[in-house]
Amino acid sequence: MKRTFIAALLAGAALSAQAEQKLRVIDLGGPNSPTQSVQPVNTVSVATAAEAADFMSRLDSAVERGNDQILSGQIDPVQRRKQAQALAALQAEGEKFGVLFTPFHKCNEAAISAASTWQGLIGGNARQFENGFNDYEKDREACLQAAG
Repeated sequence: MKRTFIAALLAGAALSAQAEQKLRVIDLGGPNSPTQSVQPVNTVSVATAAEAADFMSRLDSAVERGNDQILSGQIDPVQRRKQAQALAALQAEGEKFGVLFTPFHKCNEAAISAASTWQGLIGGNARQFENGFNDYEKDREACLQAAG
């Protein structure tokens, strides 16, 4: 009990020391510091409707390739892994469309749902597959509608 208390106390002291060091490094400035123009960093690039439509076309193709694999009845483990990697790459690319309150956020969500559907299908998780597929269909339509 005593050792746990001392360990927690030391951890708390270390965290506060790190926070103080970070503030020194960041130099938040004070009332006497010179004014600097700081531009906000935009982590989400501005996507166009054409980019969203192209992205959805490539995502649809990837989903169709996965469906063809499943329907063929001969699922090669290498092809299964390549499909998962392709969907993961599209999911990472979909991040450029942002999350809530961006015009094409449903494109990002469609990529997430497609990857989740594939994981559920391969993993034999019927609920994950069904939820992912339903979400993919809704998000796909919303993305295409936003893309015009």
